[in-house]
Amino acid sequence: MTPPPWPTPSAAQPPRRTTAVFAALAALLSVAALIVAIISLTRSADASTPHYTASQQADAKKRLCDSYKLAAHAEHIETNTPNNVALGRLSATNGALILETAAADPALDPKYRDAARALALTYQTLVAVATGKDGGDPELEAMVTDANAKDRVMTELCGD
Repeated sequence: MTPPPWPTPSAAQPPRRTTAVFAALAALLSVAALIVAIISLTRSADASTPHYTASQQADAKKRLCDSYKLAAHAEHIETNTPNNVALGRLSATNGALILETAAADPALDPKYRDAARALALTYQTLVAVATGKDGGDPELEAMVTDANAKDRVMTELCGD
């Protein structure tokens, strides 16, 4: 009898321990790599967060508060002058822009930034809501009350 033209399959061998050892070793290395990656990401996040000196933070606060006082003064004058609706709206829009610009300083304490942005947004919304409405309108009155409340927060943060 002649042997077949193809190789004969070898008898099945029982699994070796080395396969299990290699699988366990691969799992351990994967876990170790994951831990190293997590630690690396945590450290790089801390390193990428800028830290500002007390002087830089104080300067940012002063710039914001000076900007707020300028915007609030203009807003007070323009909204309390009789028959001056258009200039009152322009003043609120300009005040919102001044506050947004000053609040963009990265050295600024978040409580100052958040208060300035909240007042700026309220000024913007007030201008939009006031369009076509007269005094005494409930929605307009609610926006004025909200603007006054947020203005008081800024006054408390920045002083008179």
